[in-house]
Amino acid sequence: MAREHLLPGNSTALERAVSEAADRIDVLTPGIAELRSFKYDTPQASILPWLIVEYGLGPISPYLPDEASVIAYGIRWQRLKGTPEGISEALSWIGYAFDAIYEMPPRRRRWHLFEIELDRFRDSETDLDRIEAVGRLTQPARSLFWRGYREHNVREADWSHTRWGHAIWSDCSGVRLHDGGVKWSFGRTFEPVGGSHSLTEAELTEAGAWIEPADEGGSIGWGAFPWTTPDLKWTSDGATTRAGLIATTLLGKSCWIGLYDEDGEPIGFRRARAYHPVVQQIGGYYRAGANSYVAGPAGARIYVEAMTGFGEGEGGEPRSWKIILGAELPDGQPAGKQWLEGADLAGGSTVGSFAIAPGILLNKTTRERFRAILKIEAS
Repeated sequence: MAREHLLPGNSTALERAVSEAADRIDVLTPGIAELRSFKYDTPQASILPWLIVEYGLGPISPYLPDEASVIAYGIRWQRLKGTPEGISEALSWIGYAFDAIYEMPPRRRRWHLFEIELDRFRDSETDLDRIEAVGRLTQPARSLFWRGYREHNVREADWSHTRWGHAIWSDCSGVRLHDGGVKWSFGRTFEPVGGSHSLTEAELTEAGAWIEPADEGGSIGWGAFPWTTPDLKWTSDGATTRAGLIATTLLGKSCWIGLYDEDGEPIGFRRARAYHPVVQQIGGYYRAGANSYVAGPAGARIYVEAMTGFGEGEGGEPRSWKIILGAELPDGQPAGKQWLEGADLAGGSTVGSFAIAPGILLNKTTRERFRAILKIEAS
């Protein structure tokens, strides 16, 4: 390579000789050319740990499979950090996504908090620490990832902005797995196929509510009745009256939901929070299967719903649940007891037994809802 001297024209031969001897361009030029792009093409595995330190990607290393992935995804994540797209990117590393991000309204004192609605029920409760970690690494500097939820989402009462019956005073649903951590609120719903269960003669007999169907002679036919006769219908009233009497008998009994393990042993019992006669109606506030219902007069349908509290039966794996009517609390239990852990109720009769798929674990962060429509058939 030809030498290019920067010496002035009046330099001596000695000065030029010294310059040529000290010139290392021919040795250093190849290395300099390599340095210009070695981090951006395909860096060697030996330098990846140093690049991770240089780029400040160490905190996200536990959530990506290898060092090359940390570089590939981490650089893109840094450009998106502090945005919803950044949250989406970070959650994708651990196999999750979100359906919505809820930010506290500006009128609230803690306006900087935000919540994430996950795209599905979490696979395992151990995943929540990882979701919390990547969420807080990605959150904006002025915000805090405060709560995550799916299905069961009851917000705090906000004066003049929320309905009192759909809120919790000064708090949101959920529990924390550790102090200062994210609050988690999940829910699952279990119901019979189609949402309803037709009560059998055996079940009603055991419950002491069976009434023989009216024969044709017991039906009310059309006669010389005035049009103003109250409740007069063009159909037989026998079946309706029978259903109402059976429902009235059943509604006079206590109602519990029992959870049982694979061997049929009780995990616990939860008192029903809703046990009412209902009629089908579009937009009703009770829902089972594909139908909606509202409270109505005693008739052919009874809505049953129970919901466990956070942490009730933790660690248990229920394989079936049953509706139990007319049972009593064991001696020594307070009358208002809502959950019985592993204890058996005294007496009562079962009017429905439904299977639960394996792998469902009761845990700290989930409330399990059990609901069904009990149908009283005409015969």
